[in-house]
Amino acid sequence: MSRLLGGQIGLEDFIFVHVKGQPKEVEVTKSEDALGLTITDNGAGYAFIKRVKEGSIMDKVPLIAVGDHIEKIDGKNLIGTRHFEVAKMLKEIPKGSTFIIRVVEPLKSGFCK
Repeated sequence: MSRLLGGQIGLEDFIFVHVKGQPKEVEVTKSEDALGLTITDNGAGYAFIKRVKEGSIMDKVPLIAVGDHIEKIDGKNLIGTRHFEVAKMLKEIPKGSTFIIRVVEPLKSGFCK
């Protein structure tokens, strides 16, 4: 068995219980067609960063991390937006453009490094 829950969650995937931590806002220049993010959501209107592709634009942004909740893009509130809609918004940002992404990191327990 390699997948659980209808093929959406793999056995090697992380599952986050997201307690809001610190918000982080960062300006990103889209210098390539793809940002290198895989986005998922919790089905309740919160999109999360599931993976960051090594060597990608977003991999070079130290404030962005797996598990972060994507709260806003250029000031547009994304709460209530499905992951595929967030991905579409990011994909539609023209190459060469700069945008501001606001994410909220999960509150880390004492067990995380």
